[in-house]
Amino acid sequence: MNTDDGEGAVIEIVPFEPKMAAEVARCYNEAIETLPYCYPAPAERFATLAEIAHPRLRDEALLVARDGGIAGFVHLGVALPAQEEEPPGEPAVIRFVAYPAGRRIVGQRLLDQAEAWAREYGRPEIHAFNAEYRYRFYHFWYAHLSEHIGHVRALLGMNGYRHCNGEIYFAWRDYEPPAAARPALEFELDFNWQQGPLGTRLSLRAVQWLQEIGVCNMDHGVASPAPDASDWCYCDWLCVADRLQGQRLGVFLLATALSEMRKRGCKHAAISTNALNYRAALFYSNLGYRFVDATYAWRKELGRE
Repeated sequence: MNTDDGEGAVIEIVPFEPKMAAEVARCYNEAIETLPYCYPAPAERFATLAEIAHPRLRDEALLVARDGGIAGFVHLGVALPAQEEEPPGEPAVIRFVAYPAGRRIVGQRLLDQAEAWAREYGRPEIHAFNAEYRYRFYHFWYAHLSEHIGHVRALLGMNGYRHCNGEIYFAWRDYEPPAAARPALEFELDFNWQQGPLGTRLSLRAVQWLQEIGVCNMDHGVASPAPDASDWCYCDWLCVADRLQGQRLGVFLLATALSEMRKRGCKHAAISTNALNYRAALFYSNLGYRFVDATYAWRKELGRE
């Protein structure tokens, strides 16, 4: 597909080839350079489409915008039947789209081509930047499209895409484990350490009369793509039984888990929550975490052209 950008430059949308890896990596790195806790990806990450393929997608395609050089790209796929938090209906998926902030026409051509591609596959709906299909080297776990990539966010909105999920992120650099008194409840603590290929997970459970009443899952070195990932711990789950809300069991569990991670050499801590969970956001902010990013997934129903 060839189009004119209005300034005489011809924009050509072509399939990815391995020889484009360095330029595609450059486009990706320029897109994420202002994001907190996102780090440049080497060209090897994009050496082949198989290198970045997602196990929960089929028919993946990487389309590149070329105008002499490479100006941007869009990565597409079709979702497999949904599991857990994945979107139902096997929609088309935009995993990532990158283009320069000052060149809206490039982004528009990529988005138009992405939607045409989705229609060719008979998809009635297209999802963009859903964390279930994120690059494994992009951001923390569960991250959708960062608000820091504002021009892509605006382009999606202008084209009829709407938020369908959100996750906000907090970080605590050089944290000191907070002091938290044990609640006046009868319970036992169960420390379950699991060693995986990329790092360590602590599942800290509060058990009362053989029933779990609270849990805090903390990961060390596995949730961030950062080069210094071993310095980070990330809480990806914290919950307390409804009947015990307000008795500071959650504070105690999180503080205990942070203390355990500090013993293992963690310097920095991160945590996230749903964008509408204001209670959790206040809790994390009051404890010592600081807001660093808001991320959103997008969706659009596709009509006929």
